[in-house]
Amino acid sequence: MTLSRRSLLHLVGNAGGVAAAYHTMAAMGLLAVPSAYAGPSALPPGRGRRVVIIGAGIAGMVLAYELRRAGYHPLVLEARTRPGGRNWSLRGGDTVTETATTQHVAWDRDDHLYFNPGPARLPYHHEGILSYCRTLGVPLEVLCNDNRAALMQDDHAFEGAPQLNRRVVNDARGYVAELAAKAVDKDLLAQPVTAEDKDRLRSFLRGFGALDKDMAYHGSARAGWAEPPDATQPGTANQPLDLQRILQSDFWQGPMQFGELSNMAATMLQPVGGMGRIGQAFGRALAGVITYQAVVTRLHRTETGAQITWKHAGTGAEHHIDAPCVVVTVPFSALGGIDTDFSPATRTAMQAVEYIPAGKVAFQASRRFWELDQQIYGGISWTSRDATQMWYPSGGLQQTKGILVGAYIWSEGVGNAFAAKPLRQRLHDTLDDVAHLHPQAPQFLANGISVSWKNVPYTRGGWAEWSRKARATQFPMLLKGDGPYLFAGEHMSFITGWQEGAVRSAHKVLADIGERMRG
Repeated sequence: MTLSRRSLLHLVGNAGGVAAAYHTMAAMGLLAVPSAYAGPSALPPGRGRRVVIIGAGIAGMVLAYELRRAGYHPLVLEARTRPGGRNWSLRGGDTVTETATTQHVAWDRDDHLYFNPGPARLPYHHEGILSYCRTLGVPLEVLCNDNRAALMQDDHAFEGAPQLNRRVVNDARGYVAELAAKAVDKDLLAQPVTAEDKDRLRSFLRGFGALDKDMAYHGSARAGWAEPPDATQPGTANQPLDLQRILQSDFWQGPMQFGELSNMAATMLQPVGGMGRIGQAFGRALAGVITYQAVVTRLHRTETGAQITWKHAGTGAEHHIDAPCVVVTVPFSALGGIDTDFSPATRTAMQAVEYIPAGKVAFQASRRFWELDQQIYGGISWTSRDATQMWYPSGGLQQTKGILVGAYIWSEGVGNAFAAKPLRQRLHDTLDDVAHLHPQAPQFLANGISVSWKNVPYTRGGWAEWSRKARATQFPMLLKGDGPYLFAGEHMSFITGWQEGAVRSAHKVLADIGERMRG
């Protein structure tokens, strides 16, 4: 019996899905243009073999989803009552539990009133997580990440007065273009250029920096309007900010380049209704595969793999499971309460990973003052104060109420101090910081909720941070696993802090499991 190529690919696709068909086509030389993303490698048939996964975050659920499709028998043990891990959206009626505190979210329950305390954006080129949104039917919408109408505020510049993002960025660009034009005129360029090149450079710089005919920057409507145009008046552009005052600020060290960073540039996306929609969709797809309130207490090797001991958080009943392969996807910072027999080298490598003490604060606004008073629709404002960033919602535009993220903190010193503060102090300090950008804010913001990931059980940190030395010496060893144990998660990738890192790490571990099964 002979098969046509089309029939063969049809059979492979039915048995192993799109990824298997893709890899078969690649092996047959049928793909003229290779794709940057082809999904996980095809797995050998599972034949019901058991794989235990610790943690129902994105990495754990991607593993379980793909293993089950390939005929394996995955079991996910999740200590929480919900799927998603740091993929989480808070709404009215929810509860936030930290190590020593509990908060109840007292917000209205409209669809657009939610808060993402963990990941909150999806870059357009994170094809792994976007593909699962597509597969699981999670609708997406555009998120405004970098907004020229938002604000920059520095206590050490402009007397602490907030400045319009548009004004800072475009005035700085104008001054740089003027300096470059002077370099052209004085033959100060590193490489020799012809007279024609000089003319083209001048034209380029005039357009780039909005320079006048004398190649000087005297301001531009790009920087916003002191008096906007209307039916009878052409409008008056803002006077340019003083260059020295811009340099006194820290705007140029972060906010001004923010929108050009590879993971921050448009187009940015978000699930409609909150980032937690992704975790919820995985949870529905994996019904019966995930065991919730399963607190793992012990991992020890056996002759054929490892034994996992866990207790039910509600009943206290203890359970034991044997499996040839165990994939640990929880952050290394959360493994302290588990009795494990990892090798000394593995333990040392895990301890080399630092976790960012990230935190966020959100309030319900009775009036969307940022839209009504300052025409800010989505995006982020920056401050030199502890709050660091303020996020305006991209959803629910022009609704009466909204959720404002008043602080997004990730630096070590501020993050650790935030984690140690009493809950009321966190809210008080954040409101004070917000008021430096929006003086009217305190009268409209209420029912604040704060999350310090350093204090969140079963996580104990925002995301992983590898030193250059640890990347070179410890990371490769953890990639290989430790006997029956394999490790996955954003921390086991070069895309730390992003859900894409968790997806790509899970795909790498799937390939490792496939190799083990073939062996």
